[in-house]
Amino acid sequence: MEKSENHLWPSREVARLLSLVEADRRYYEDILTVLPVPVAIVKAHGQFVSANRAFLRQHQLTITELGALSLPRVLPAVSPEPGVHGDWHLLRIERWDDEASDLVLVHCPAAVAAETPAAGAALTAFALQEAATLASAKLAGRVLHEANNLLMVLSGYGEEILDALPPASPLREDMREILRSTDRIKGMSAQLNSLAAPPKAVRTSFDLPAFLRAVSAREPGLALTSALPSLSVTADRSHLEQVFLTLLRYAARPVQVSVQSREAVVLSGLPGSLAEDLELLSPAARASNGALSAVPALLLASRVQWRVLLVAGESSLHLAFSNDAVSAGPAKRILVVDDEEGIRTLVRKVLERQGFQVSEAESGAAALGLLEREGAAYDLLISDMMMPGMDGRTLAGRIAQLRPGIRTLFMSGYTDDAEVQSGRLPAGTGFLPKPFPHSALVDAVNRLLA
Repeated sequence: MEKSENHLWPSREVARLLSLVEADRRYYEDILTVLPVPVAIVKAHGQFVSANRAFLRQHQLTITELGALSLPRVLPAVSPEPGVHGDWHLLRIERWDDEASDLVLVHCPAAVAAETPAAGAALTAFALQEAATLASAKLAGRVLHEANNLLMVLSGYGEEILDALPPASPLREDMREILRSTDRIKGMSAQLNSLAAPPKAVRTSFDLPAFLRAVSAREPGLALTSALPSLSVTADRSHLEQVFLTLLRYAARPVQVSVQSREAVVLSGLPGSLAEDLELLSPAARASNGALSAVPALLLASRVQWRVLLVAGESSLHLAFSNDAVSAGPAKRILVVDDEEGIRTLVRKVLERQGFQVSEAESGAAALGLLEREGAAYDLLISDMMMPGMDGRTLAGRIAQLRPGIRTLFMSGYTDDAEVQSGRLPAGTGFLPKPFPHSALVDAVNRLLA
């Protein structure tokens, strides 16, 4: 670097960036070190990189001795292939520099559920999976917070430096490459956000085959076996529908669904990379469908266990539903107000399939008249914001006076409403921009009524 460009890198800023990176590195190393579960990092070819205290104690090794060993020497039954190997889980880590991926080796014995006390009783396999996911979400939140701070520093100072460099400087392209890499990390950060903020679920009991037939009627790519036995399951219907639609988009081909029992619901014909893409969200999966990363969290929120089996280059996703029935209670009542008849009808059909009682009105005046005639206690108002005569905001205020406590979901193709544009809507109020998918409507309704 020429002397004239030296001033662009103040030593105090370089030292600050390095200290932030070093502090984060030590923080996560400390977490790994104190985990009670044996964990090790392994190269793709099987050579050990490092391990935590629990792993070293389990195998009576020092970290120096471990560095000279490979996976077959320490655990002959575990091959260096991602997957489940008895009591050990081997997971691939996607490296930021696109070089050969490292592997994380985690000890997950089946007996741990019976050995770990929780409120005086043994933890179930699902409870362990849930606890691990919640812990991952907390860690992801911490990583996301720190990563976004560092990204802001890197991208902000990078743009400052790029603007200050002379037009003919050969360093301009180098700085552009740094900023492009920062953008890639921003994309990974967005995916991490789906893990840090797991979805809320509203679980009800319903007939699974009837649900699958309704989904397949709208999505021809979901092929059902000829005979589906009647089977009641408990889950969040909108989350489950989102899972099926996401997998259909990811597969880009027909997916076969078979139902044998509550513990044996199988989706077949998925790409062979499904297990890796679900766990790691590889670059190929991110490019094809970013929503794939939400599938494990959606299933977990509905208390649905899952596993992927690979046969002849194709994956099958096996789902196991919990057997705890949830009483739906009295159906929630929803009033839909929109001057477009087609939109009212569509919203009513989507919500009625979810078990809601839905009434329609074509204007604010008609909605108020309906309330006066029926005297019904509605739980939710869904209203377009821009309608002839009385707009949605005015209607919501009038109805709130008549029915205190009612929740409101506004929808609009465009609005200049300041609260909507700022994202600071009052509690018990939501906004859905048109056009919206069915799943977004159901999710918004469930969130407001939860």
